[in-house]
Amino acid sequence: MAQKARRKLRFRLRSTAFLIPAWFSPTSELRVAFHRARGVRIAEGVEIGYFVLIDNLSPNKVTIGSRATIAALSAILAHDESMAYTGRGPEVVGETRIDEGGFLGVRCIVLAGVTVGARAIVAAGSVVTRDVAADTTVAGSPARPI
Repeated sequence: MAQKARRKLRFRLRSTAFLIPAWFSPTSELRVAFHRARGVRIAEGVEIGYFVLIDNLSPNKVTIGSRATIAALSAILAHDESMAYTGRGPEVVGETRIDEGGFLGVRCIVLAGVTVGARAIVAAGSVVTRDVAADTTVAGSPARPI
């Protein structure tokens, strides 16, 4: 059977301890600060909505560029343990990026290793399974250009 994710306890505690305040903080600035404390690389001028989940096991593998917007209830992942949990392969961990000015609508999911290009728009409820080019709008599950 394949190995499941192993992270240092100290790292996991820090990531988890700051996740709850990041979800509930009353301002975007505080939510950004708590996600930075978890290890997420976040540039200046980023807006993060309520209840945004940024990978709990590998937050340091997520980068959000300047002036990007992540709307409420979205998830940005940097790992995928599905193959490991089913015994069909190893855990996948990849660098996930939301580039400068990128926009994720409400309830979007961005999977591990995906880049959302500069000024790209991801429509509400979309599941992003592959890279999105700069200045492109995508929608759907899986997200496709519109």
